[in-house]
Formats: sequence, C-alpha cells, structure tokens
Amino acid sequence: MKFIEKGFSYGLILGGSLGFFVIPYKEVESVGDSVTETTYLNLIDFIIHLIRFSVVIAILGAGIGFFLYRKKSLE
Repeated sequence: MKFIEKGFSYGLILGGSLGFFVIPYKEVESVGDSVTETTYLNLIDFIIHLIRFSVVIAILGAGIGFFLYRKKSLE
C-alpha cells in the first residue's frame, strides 16, 4: 500500500513542478505588423490549471505505484 501512496505523493509534487513549465500563463497575439498584445491569465485561473495538471500526474503516479505493488506482491 505504501507504493500507491508514495506514487501519488511523488506524482503530485512532480506534476506541480512540471506544471509551472508546461501551463501557459500568457497569450501573445499579433495585432499589426510590429505590434503584439500580451494578455496574462488571472492568478486563480493559473492555479486551477496547475492543480488539475498536478492531480492528473498524481493519479498516473498512483497507477504506477499500484502496478508495482501488484508485481511485488505476486513475487
């Protein structure tokens, strides 16, 4: 059972860390020839996307932990 808990917690930490690099926090649009418009996400929108990404990675980590636990218990 420790494999599943460790997989979930490590996945949550890894997902949160990767989320800072993967989740976009701004949108850049080209308005004219040399004019660009930058729109930043609100902080709460960024945090919600970050939490969602972290939980998905954590569930994948728990799944990997479950299969490792199952493999170890069969041996």
